[in-house]
Formats: sequence, structure tokens, C-alpha cells
Amino acid sequence: MAFMAVAYEDLPVRADGFTVDDLAEMPADGRCYELVDGVLLVSPAPRWEHQHACLELAIALRAVCPAGLVVFGPAPDVREGQRTSVQPDVCVVRRSDLVRGVRYRAVPVLAVEVLSPSSVGIDRLLKRDIYARLGVSHYWIVDADKPSITVLARAGRDYIETAAVHGEESLTVTSPFPVTISPSQLILTT
Repeated sequence: MAFMAVAYEDLPVRADGFTVDDLAEMPADGRCYELVDGVLLVSPAPRWEHQHACLELAIALRAVCPAGLVVFGPAPDVREGQRTSVQPDVCVVRRSDLVRGVRYRAVPVLAVEVLSPSSVGIDRLLKRDIYARLGVSHYWIVDADKPSITVLARAGRDYIETAAVHGEESLTVTSPFPVTISPSQLILTT
């Protein structure tokens, strides 16, 4: 099945929902295509501020990441069955879960979403629920417009907020590994 998309109205619709196999057929148009319980989510291409914050965070995490973990940004798909596939902006995975030539199928130890105007509700609510359901231990939400980092740790079937910093404030966490970072480090001032 071939897909061609120019506008959201042109995207295919399926009464029975989409599967991860359908994602491979989505156009390479710069948009992000994700699935949640068979529902296709389409986000516009991220702004440069978003991309810069993702890169800076990935660099900062990689600088202190222990040998048994690997930082990705952009991140591999995080899947649950055939009907849910999401892509964190940055994630940390166990090195032992990576197999050369095989699609990543495990659960990250840290998933990070950098907010975009089109993704605020998805990142703060929907993806929070998905990551908790999948068993992701740590979830961070980064706001590049109002520089902040919110740190969530899994507690039962949900997350609890363990820290929130803004602007020049320093965030220091010890899990999944020790790191100190400031939201302002992630922002490029023009």
C-alpha cells in the first residue's frame, strides 16, 4: 500500500486502525508519524529550537553516560505490539538490548520529549501514559520555549514528579545515572 501525503486531510484513514507495518509506508516528508493503539499521530517537522535542545541534551547525557547504557537522539522507535510505536526525542537504552541488524524492541531506561507547540498535550499526557504503561523508568519533559526540565520517575503505573528546574537552575539527578544540567544549556540564544 503506497501513501502520499501533502496535507493532513490527504493522509490515509483506516476504520480498523494502523499497524507498525503501515509506518514503513508513510512518506518521507519531514513529519513524524507515530501510532498509539492503532491511531496515527502526525506531527509537523520540528522547529530548529526543538532540534537544538534535543542535540544539546543528547551531547550532555552522552558525556556522562556509563558504558552499559547508550544515548540516542534521534531515538529508535519504542513499540508495544503491532499498534503502538512512538519516538522519544532523546532516549537512553541498555547496551545489552541492542543487537546489530535487528530493530530495537526493548524499553528505554530514560525517554525524553522536547515540547513543540503541536505536541504539548501529546507529550505531557499521552506519551506520559504510554511510557508508564511500557515500563520506562524515567521520563523527562523539556520545554525549549520557557526553558525548563521536568523529571518524572515511574511509581506503579504512573509517574511522580521528582524535580523541575527552570532557566539557569541546575538539575542534578542520580538515576538512571548521575548528571547535572541546566535548561539554559539546551537553548541557543540568537
